[in-house]
Amino acid sequence: MRSTLTSQPATLRAAAPSPRAGVFSIDLEDFAQLSCFYRTGAVPDVSADIDRQMDAVLATLAEHDVRATFFVLAMVASRRPDIVRRVHEAGHEVATHGSGHVQAFRQSRAEFKADVGDSIKILEDIIGEPVLGYRAPIFSIGRENLWALDVLAELGLVYDSSIFPVRLSRYGIDGFDPLPRPYALPEGGRLVEIPLLVVQYGRRRYPVAGGGYLRLMPQMLLRKVVDIVGRAGQQFTLYLHPYEFDPERLDVARSIPRERRIPAVKRALLNAKRNLWRKSIIKKVRWLCRNVRFTTYAELARQVASQQEPRSLISQ
Repeated sequence: MRSTLTSQPATLRAAAPSPRAGVFSIDLEDFAQLSCFYRTGAVPDVSADIDRQMDAVLATLAEHDVRATFFVLAMVASRRPDIVRRVHEAGHEVATHGSGHVQAFRQSRAEFKADVGDSIKILEDIIGEPVLGYRAPIFSIGRENLWALDVLAELGLVYDSSIFPVRLSRYGIDGFDPLPRPYALPEGGRLVEIPLLVVQYGRRRYPVAGGGYLRLMPQMLLRKVVDIVGRAGQQFTLYLHPYEFDPERLDVARSIPRERRIPAVKRALLNAKRNLWRKSIIKKVRWLCRNVRFTTYAELARQVASQQEPRSLISQ
């Protein structure tokens, strides 16, 4: 039987968030593997790059005694289960990022259920414990496919973190509640949604949760954002990827077969985009770890489920 959030100790359920509280997550995927998959449709082996990237990720977390949630792509886990075991043995939460990194809104309900269901089985077989949470590739749960949350509950998951509560070019739901909430779903299930972080400035919301946003954000602005989020009582929902910790320069085309290589100019532009200010990431993460009390997504979901009554998803 799968465990549930409310089966946790009462002391954990009663914990209250601090003024600067947050949840730390890594979307565990291999940049080189995905780059080749998107260009050719073939799934190569996980690159050797991921080992030094994970060394940097885990060392940074251990340095600051931070437990994080790793949303693991089964495309990586099936080829490198040792990486997943290493994460789990270090005391971090293992959640799922799906199987093939296909955007959820591009899948039928049956395809989505199979994609997530297969990933759960792979991860649970590796760690020997239930997987509780999910994050969609490229935050691809929007207003048009909110049915995906019903599927996640049907699969036994207890929380999701796929929704950006602002409409952006590739993802997001404008006007969605930005705070973590338990929801009563249309088909009778329940699920805690932990949206990605946005800050309100004037009449607009701006994404600041991590990834490219954190990479491009000046340190001074980051400090102001943490203060704003803390004063508002929001959770700093940080997300990053292993490649953002890589001490070496990234090449988007490194794993692509020579006969399928992208044009040199396009390759140079993509590499410039991915490498711009990337080396500032670890410094910023270390500062965040010193100034935000980070926990896992599962622990936050337990708090939310125990302290709030479920609200209707239909009202969103």
